[in-house]
Amino acid sequence: MLPLILLFPVLLIGGVVILVMTFFDVSETSPIELAVVNEDQSEETETIIELLEESSEFGPFMQVEEMDKNEAKKSIEDDKISAYVLLPTDFTSNLYAGHAVTMSVIGNPEQKTESNIVHELINSVMRHIESSQANILLVDEYAKKVNMDEETRSELIMDEFMRTFLSIAGKDKIISEDTVKNYSTTSPVHYFVISSFFILLTTWLLVIYHFLYREEVARMKERMRLYGVTALQQIFARMTVTLFITIIAGAAAFYGMVTLVGFELYAEDVIRISLISILYSIIFLLGLAILEMIIEAPRIRLLVHTLFTLLLIALSGAIIPTIYFPLYIQEFLTYIPSYEALFWLQEILLNERLNAGYQSLLVYGGSGIVILILLSIWKERVR
Repeated sequence: MLPLILLFPVLLIGGVVILVMTFFDVSETSPIELAVVNEDQSEETETIIELLEESSEFGPFMQVEEMDKNEAKKSIEDDKISAYVLLPTDFTSNLYAGHAVTMSVIGNPEQKTESNIVHELINSVMRHIESSQANILLVDEYAKKVNMDEETRSELIMDEFMRTFLSIAGKDKIISEDTVKNYSTTSPVHYFVISSFFILLTTWLLVIYHFLYREEVARMKERMRLYGVTALQQIFARMTVTLFITIIAGAAAFYGMVTLVGFELYAEDVIRISLISILYSIIFLLGLAILEMIIEAPRIRLLVHTLFTLLLIALSGAIIPTIYFPLYIQEFLTYIPSYEALFWLQEILLNERLNAGYQSLLVYGGSGIVILILLSIWKERVR
């Protein structure tokens, strides 16, 4: 039955991955719809809006349109725009007077990710405007000292303002400093092949671990105690055999994956990938063993093991990329061993990283061993 057990997850996971890949359409990307409400109605703010609307830098990912305040509110209620930026009535006067200038961002609660992007974008713009405000004030002060006429002084200040704004409207300065790559759309085949290998490895660990499990009758348990064989030793033996079989099957699957997709790997990459896979496998088996120590009913234990496996796979991002998760979930993913392992596999294979982080996986593994031993000692004393 062992060959069938190893083959069945391959067919099942292959079908699921093909189904999931159909939901990712990489041919079209919808830009962020941003509205600008100009309450100042000055020449400077009109110029800002005109440049934003016509700038090619915003074209691929953001569409800017000027609206009045009521129209912008209505568009947010109808979910037509992601956010709108409010230029207050005293924007230009505060800018020239040296006072703090503000640009409010009102986001769409139904498009939180897009609203956060707009918020970070405007914050970046405002930081540059505030840092360059001193230049505008210096030009104004110089014009007053040389008794420059009002019209010429206004033109000089306007030119300085436009030069400053054009300098901060560049792509590299206005876009967020961190670049997030969504490999599920940029390299869908490579991404889901790695995810398939990860899910296959996890599934094999679960299936083989339970394949080796045998429910012992009371006489057999008593006989094992007489021979000095503890429950912890049996669990470690089952974990060792499971790990050994899975490593062999996983190595064959990984070789097939590399050959199929054409990853260019060096010996150091193979070593790093092997270490991460082995560490993750040990952590996963420790989780199964701890749950086995806690839950004695076989059927309930199998159900809990299955749910535990599905939860780790789902939180790892192997099925749905973590970039699509809510932000409050993404903040805690770094504490999940499956996410950590898959992250480093993707970094090595897709991002060609020359290093990998083992510290977190080692901490999880060491903690799991300590918890398992303490649970075993406690249960032996209870018996």
